[in-house]
Amino acid sequence: MIRVSLMLLMLFACGNPVLAFNFSIGGFGNGDRNSAIDIRRIQQGLRLISALVPISDQDEIKLGRGVAARVISRFGIDYNLEATYYLNLLGTTISQRADRPGLPYHFAILDTDDVNAYACPGGFVFITRGALNMVQDEAELAAVLSHEIAHVTERHIIKALQHSQAMKIGAQMAADAFTNGGPLFEKMINTATDSLFKGLKKGDEYDADRKAIAYLDRTGYDYPAMFDVLNLLDQRRKAGQTKVLAKTHPSPASRIRKLRKAMRKLTLDRPTGIRLRARFDQRLQIKKSSS
Repeated sequence: MIRVSLMLLMLFACGNPVLAFNFSIGGFGNGDRNSAIDIRRIQQGLRLISALVPISDQDEIKLGRGVAARVISRFGIDYNLEATYYLNLLGTTISQRADRPGLPYHFAILDTDDVNAYACPGGFVFITRGALNMVQDEAELAAVLSHEIAHVTERHIIKALQHSQAMKIGAQMAADAFTNGGPLFEKMINTATDSLFKGLKKGDEYDADRKAIAYLDRTGYDYPAMFDVLNLLDQRRKAGQTKVLAKTHPSPASRIRKLRKAMRKLTLDRPTGIRLRARFDQRLQIKKSSS
């Protein structure tokens, strides 16, 4: 299969959107009060969309660098060079088959045994040592990274920031903050970091799971690995080992239900069965030295 060959080769070869709406609204009688309210809500929503401060890719990367610094400050980095090199090869391979391949992605291991992973704006992705010790093969690790990459490609934190109080400052002031830094830019970083640590909307997590399946399929991994990861998380949750993750994510069971439903609308190839357990165990010596 061509896509599998490309994936294996890469692992080892080492404007703003314009929204146009056209409404045709009929007359309203005295009994159409609810419809009138719905129209007003639609109009309010359109005004909100038009008022959002645009954030370019370069601004997103600059913001993400600040958020990543906060993540590192909280947890520290696990400097297992072999494992980090492997993580970046794998993550870069997936990101090149994702929806924003032009972003310069960076991947690192956090020095904590908590089971979690974090995606900062602009392509800064972290996985904890605890999560690395949980997954059992390369396909499952790819599933975790695909989920985090999906948060970046869908700009989930950026969208949360755009709707926050921190961005009700106007486009010009925001542009100045991104260019010159200062207290306002620090406030943006703090707001984005809060979104990361306190958790995104449930819909964002479901969306990232759906995208992860598509990215695994494009890269050639066995995409049922995503369900295996969710089942592992459910086992850890029942054992009380995912207290942080449980506060910021929907339950694994609900994610599995939503994902099964979403997959009916995805166009996927047959599962490849590619799991690469031996290579995973060989490359991730961190599992042997830290567990």
